[in-house]
Amino acid sequence: MSHYRLIRLIFLLFFSGIVSNASANSIDSLLETIQTSKNHLSDLELANLYIKIGSQLHDDEKYSEALVYRQKAWELLPQDHESVEKYKLIADMASAQRWLNNFQEALELYTEFISSPAEYTEQSEKANALSQMSAIYKNLGDYELAYDYCLKAIGLFEAMRDTSGLATSHYELGSLFYYQDNFQQALEQYRIAEKLFNQVEGSRGVYSCAAAIGTTYESLGDLEKSLEYNKRSLLLAENMNYRTGIAYSLTNIGTNYMHRGDFERARNFLRRSITLKKEANDRWGQIGTFRHMADLELRASDPEQSLIYLDSAFILAEGIGSKTRMISLLELYADIHRDLGNFEKALDYTYTYVQLRDSVLNETTLREMGQRQKRFEIQKREKEILLLKRENDLLESKKQIDKLYNAIFFATAVFLLIMLIMVINRFRTQKHTNELLEDKNKEINQKNEELQQVNELVTATNALLGEKNIQIEQQNKRLEDSNEDLRNFASVASHDLKEPLRMINAYTKILNKRYQHLFDENANEFMGYIVDAVSRMEGLLNGLLDYSRVSIGKDAQKAIIQTRDIIDLVKGNLKFSILKNEAEIKVDYDVLPPIRANQTQMVQLFQNLMSNAIKFRGERKPVITVNCCRRNQEYLFTIQDNGIGISDENREKIFEMFRRLHTKEEYEGTGIGLATCKKIVERHGGRIWVESEAGQGSTFFFTLPVVKELENAPSA
Repeated sequence: MSHYRLIRLIFLLFFSGIVSNASANSIDSLLETIQTSKNHLSDLELANLYIKIGSQLHDDEKYSEALVYRQKAWELLPQDHESVEKYKLIADMASAQRWLNNFQEALELYTEFISSPAEYTEQSEKANALSQMSAIYKNLGDYELAYDYCLKAIGLFEAMRDTSGLATSHYELGSLFYYQDNFQQALEQYRIAEKLFNQVEGSRGVYSCAAAIGTTYESLGDLEKSLEYNKRSLLLAENMNYRTGIAYSLTNIGTNYMHRGDFERARNFLRRSITLKKEANDRWGQIGTFRHMADLELRASDPEQSLIYLDSAFILAEGIGSKTRMISLLELYADIHRDLGNFEKALDYTYTYVQLRDSVLNETTLREMGQRQKRFEIQKREKEILLLKRENDLLESKKQIDKLYNAIFFATAVFLLIMLIMVINRFRTQKHTNELLEDKNKEINQKNEELQQVNELVTATNALLGEKNIQIEQQNKRLEDSNEDLRNFASVASHDLKEPLRMINAYTKILNKRYQHLFDENANEFMGYIVDAVSRMEGLLNGLLDYSRVSIGKDAQKAIIQTRDIIDLVKGNLKFSILKNEAEIKVDYDVLPPIRANQTQMVQLFQNLMSNAIKFRGERKPVITVNCCRRNQEYLFTIQDNGIGISDENREKIFEMFRRLHTKEEYEGTGIGLATCKKIVERHGGRIWVESEAGQGSTFFFTLPVVKELENAPSA
């Protein structure tokens, strides 16, 4: 901006009352300035006024209105020109989108901001953006990315010695542990954040820590401490007139009274909280409070009302794409339907809950987070050692300079002394000078010994770090060996691949619905190809996810289960397919043994094999026979069908990943199911194979080991 324009803008602001009185930056004054002087302002001057209005609205928690004015400012800024104002505005818009629970839009803006050139953004601003991205990924249920961004933010804040930023990052780290049910570690991080916020007098930060500690104590079962902290957080929020904080504290206090059995008081607090969150358009907060209200009505023996609240929460959770929220809602759905006697629905919700929870929280994620924390601590230690070395070098240089100054001083003193008393006592003076020099040499030798000890300490520390690095490399090698299959393709079947497919599918259907009358026959055929390709790709990705879950689930919980129960579950899951194809399922329940296995994986194994037998049926009605016998220390299971059979050259190939023996027009499928079956059997210590003849049906064999405590199993 030229000096002339700057003087003109100040002149206009002064006479409109913005600079000269107590309401200098009020929204009304800014709007009046825009209205009266719009024709005299440049685009950049007008954009700056919109930015100020947006900041005022944001501080007043009016995030939707703040975003509107910031977008107006964005339209006025030259898009082909890099500037500090441009990237600051990107960060402001990202913050507004985050508080509006538009998580994907916020992530895109924050990603653009942290990629900006260094000359246009401060390190502290990028560190804050990383911390905000960590909070968003936590809300979406991607804990691994959330943890990674949080550690990066902590590293930058520590380098800058930014106490406020460190406090915020430790608070987010505590929240990340909380949503993984690691409440003790969450409490430790919240207390670190609380101590740091108290140092910088961060009122909202102190409030957030008090509220978080109160919630954590409730999860740990200490209702007295929980209520104490929640009431403290409410008082802090009211003193600041922090409406969002008041709403969350009301929810927390309401849940405290709910757990105490005081349902009427709990309802009052929760309803007040919902009213405030609706006014602020806080969908994330509404989900949590609706969930607590559903839990309250369930405890009060009104499951029908509980379902109404729960449905409202689930619609909002799907709208913002939060897996973290959907997990807790699915668990409560199962409890409600169980109380209503809808056991089939309860089982469906339980299965969906387990699948979604496994997708965002598993042993691999926890181990990877642990490894990242270790690497972060080691890097931090290395920086401290490097800093120590530099300080030692500076200390040594300073000591050398001090020695030089001391030597000059003493030499001058000795010289003057000799000159003054040379005639009187020359020899005595020389002897005294020699004694002084000897004492100085002793002092120098002592300092050198101290420096040698410091160097030995640094050397020992380096050796210790070397040993730790070797141990970490060995552990990483073991992890790489055990997860070799997962690294080949698991990351490909992630949310980033499935989301574009959903977008293609949704917009293709919209095009087909709205403009079908404009398409000719070829265009409609091409639209069909697109929808079919997207559907097959989604099936392929789901198959890959199933396969990867088995690959990382070798330590999945196993228990003694009845095979007959597994068969009944599979028959229930395949009920529609069995009726449609008039299939006959023959099972000798008397020979089916109890086994030690993971129930979910066993259902997946039997269901894949039996559904394949129905699918590849041939011209006859499907007849499927399930049997088992014991051979030495293992059970041999057989699943026999009368389908189209498998040729000799394809018997081994069918268990390979993506191996299809037929075209998609003949039979649907992804070529992953049998590979998943093979992985499940091998994870349980068995083996699988097939015997078949083309056109004469197939018999699949697989073995599972006999457990010592199950010696009463049927013999061959």
